[in-house]
Amino acid sequence: MLAAGTTVALSSSGLLSATGAGAAVRPAVKGLETVKFQLGWLKLAQFGGHFVALQNGYFKDEGIDAQFLSGGSGINGLTLVENGQVMMADANGSDILTAVSKGIPLQSFGTIYQSTPNALMSLGKQPLTTLKSLKGKKVGLPSGEQQLLSAMLTRAGVDPTSVTMVPVGTDPSVLTSGQVDAYIGYGTEQGLDLQKSGVNVKIVYFSDLGDPDYGNAYFAKQSTLKNQSDLVARWLKADLKGWQQFVKHPKAAAKLTWNLYHAQTQAVLANEEASAQVSIPLINGGAAAKHGLLWVEETAFQQVYELYKTAGIITGKVNLGKVYTQKFLIEAGDKA
Repeated sequence: MLAAGTTVALSSSGLLSATGAGAAVRPAVKGLETVKFQLGWLKLAQFGGHFVALQNGYFKDEGIDAQFLSGGSGINGLTLVENGQVMMADANGSDILTAVSKGIPLQSFGTIYQSTPNALMSLGKQPLTTLKSLKGKKVGLPSGEQQLLSAMLTRAGVDPTSVTMVPVGTDPSVLTSGQVDAYIGYGTEQGLDLQKSGVNVKIVYFSDLGDPDYGNAYFAKQSTLKNQSDLVARWLKADLKGWQQFVKHPKAAAKLTWNLYHAQTQAVLANEEASAQVSIPLINGGAAAKHGLLWVEETAFQQVYELYKTAGIITGKVNLGKVYTQKFLIEAGDKA
């Protein structure tokens, strides 16, 4: 359901497009099974495939009332899923792995990004493009990323205490104002926004810094995936169709998302369209090129596991086979 004054029409690309102030929160739809999904952040283009699937009726075709809840500071999808407040959510693959290592019975069943959009950003006049270059520097980053950066620094032979980590929000102006020497955020969002505003910023994605982590990986409780397997399979089948459309028409998907939610996010359309386009290699590259979109496999989790063991973040042995499952991806159309 769209907000009052919002109209829907087919665009030339075949995607549904919407015009208006934004989408209203709606009640559950009678006759459909409700699935609540907690997004890892705001309703921006990075989640566009979900909204394409939603607006094209792919979830409804599977008998599902799909609800995507906006994320933000202080919203922890891991906790919400564990407590049963939502059925599904997304997080870094490393966050899911760490939770499982602590005995929390979660399991990943797909991922948007084969390589996390997380990136190290610095100004062109003083580029910091390696982990070793961060020694003695101030790095602005979300509080939840400090553990990950410490692990990456340790693996690179850099004492984490030699780097001043400054908790910051999602506004990259802390970099341009000189408050920090480097900034960590999404290269496809904050990094691109800086470049679009004329700032000479260097963007180095985490995959090039020794972290092959998944970005926005889907997860649910293991019991949910077992006891409601048919519902999960139908949900993922619908969602996969949305992401297939996103990859074909990223600008159209970004515009759809912007039309629906920009009143809430204050996003800039041109930036959202550019963000969607530059994210495509992170979505359909890697193992997804062989197996299909949203693919997850043990190799990436194994590498992150070794990274976290090196840093002492994970100390016990983890059964990686319980961290993820490909069952629903294969049922949705991916190839093993």
